Amino acid sequence: MKSTALPDFASWLPGNIWLAGAFAGFFGVLALRLPPVAIVSAAFVALTALDGGFQRGVLTAGIGGVLVGAGWWLLGTPPGMAFPWVFALWPPLLAMAEVLRRTGQQGRSLLVAGGVMLAFVLVMHLATEDVAAYWEAWVHRAVSSFPAAVVPVADLKEALRLLNGFIALVYGLSLMLSLLLGRWLQSLAFNPGGFALEFQRLSLPRWALALAVALVWTGGLLDRLLLADLMMVAILLYFFVGLAVVHGVIAVRGASRRWLIPVYLLATLLPPQGLATLAALGAVDTFVHFRAQRGGS
Repeated sequence: MKSTALPDFASWLPGNIWLAGAFAGFFGVLALRLPPVAIVSAAFVALTALDGGFQRGVLTAGIGGVLVGAGWWLLGTPPGMAFPWVFALWPPLLAMAEVLRRTGQQGRSLLVAGGVMLAFVLVMHLATEDVAAYWEAWVHRAVSSFPAAVVPVADLKEALRLLNGFIALVYGLSLMLSLLLGRWLQSLAFNPGGFALEFQRLSLPRWALALAVALVWTGGLLDRLLLADLMMVAILLYFFVGLAVVHGVIAVRGASRRWLIPVYLLATLLPPQGLATLAALGAVDTFVHFRAQRGGS
């Protein structure tokens, strides 16, 4: 018999901001040592905001923030991190959750994530005279806490030039994964099967592609590093569209979900190629609309 434990958990948790905040805080403290766990912490904040609205999400984040603050005082943060990662995720995620709650369109929330990434990139370029030099100094500070650590700067020069854009990409990826995880938890109890249908419809308006192209082109005229950073922002946005296209086409054609395995393997084992390929697919879908095309009989 199929277990209902997880759907039951997802149904009563959003209504209890104290418990949801405790979960968000617990995983937020774990993220002080395992940063990827911050996505799980943020998902609980998103779950509460999606179900009860922005104010309940803020209260959940406040309760979790007290716990994370205590953990920060006791444990500190990983080398090079000035504050807990969840504190950078929760505020924009609350805005993304509110947009999704009001519109029911994940693409609108994805645009909010893109705006946050764009703001991060532009602020870093405006606030630092040389963004690559800034991150080079950051890497030195981060590894200086390890005894006998040596930074092969000559070998990392090219990587450091891409680090700002990479961090923006990770930021946006963390935001969107947190939102999707929270939405999935919500759907388990309140809208079984709804998450898949909603994700398969994820898309961006044509003006978003035109704006992305214009920004990347302008960045290329101003600064090669800015060009690379803006490319990463655009790739992350259209990666999610491309992934939704694959899911949608498989659903429309009634194909086996096993076709998703090579897609996820490509994105996991070869991230640059996987993200770029799916991003290109997502961009082309703006005009071709693959998900509207049904297979022949």
